[in-house]
Amino acid sequence: MKSEEEKKTRRVPTRMTQAQYKIIRQKALDRNMSVSAFVVEAAVHDDKRITPLQIMHLQNLINKAADACESENPTLALELRREGDAQWKIL
Repeated sequence: MKSEEEKKTRRVPTRMTQAQYKIIRQKALDRNMSVSAFVVEAAVHDDKRITPLQIMHLQNLINKAADACESENPTLALELRREGDAQWKIL
């Protein structure tokens, strides 16, 4: 059971254009989140954005992992590369 502090009791009506809503809704769908959960997550954690340098390092890590398993398990290597590509689209 959630504590009183953890219960979601606040509602914040928000006005936006249809175009803004479509963008927000699509970003939420891309992350398998509700619009509400996405907006809260984005507002609470917007200072935790990934930097271009971090993206480069993560891509290198994915490439190394895929390269390392390429000869033993090509299917897994392809899966790693596809999952990496999917994550970059979200960012």
